[in-house]
Amino acid sequence: MASIFSRYLKHISCIILIFAILYKYEIPAKSSDGKILLITKSSTLAYDKLHVYQIITNIDKFTGWYPNIARVEHMKSTASQGKKPEGDKYRLITKVPLIGEISSELVIQKTDRAQRFIYSVNSWLLEVNSIELKSTPKNTNSTDIEWTVYTKRRSFLFQYLILPFAKFYKNQLVREALFSLMIHFRNL
Repeated sequence: MASIFSRYLKHISCIILIFAILYKYEIPAKSSDGKILLITKSSTLAYDKLHVYQIITNIDKFTGWYPNIARVEHMKSTASQGKKPEGDKYRLITKVPLIGEISSELVIQKTDRAQRFIYSVNSWLLEVNSIELKSTPKNTNSTDIEWTVYTKRRSFLFQYLILPFAKFYKNQLVREALFSLMIHFRNL
């Protein structure tokens, strides 16, 4: 048994070495903030901008419309009463099939009242989510929502082996979240 394993040991160690090199080296950042675009999704919700903004920015209610989120725990509040919640931290407990529950940290980066909501999630994607709300010119009671997701991972391993699967995975999550938001607003 040991002789069979030793025969392939050189090949296995070469494969591990290649993965380590691909993980170590990063692609140079194209933008000044070092983020790489994953996906952009757009939708129209049949409610005014302020109401949509209140639903989206209420992190404690993420479980009602964001897929796979089992629960949300408030970790740390850096904002005092009456100020913007930028810097607030939450723990997202996500249900992943076959794996179980995974914990990740959500940090609110920027809030522009009823315009834009930016938050980062410290998960395997190191993602930054930007949700922009625009009033629909045709109807004042509907809102166009544009959800853009970036990643901060720049390693060769991630870019060339994992990124195509990550794009598909995040695309499905955002699409389901937007659909759940539409259903959520219909049930109000």
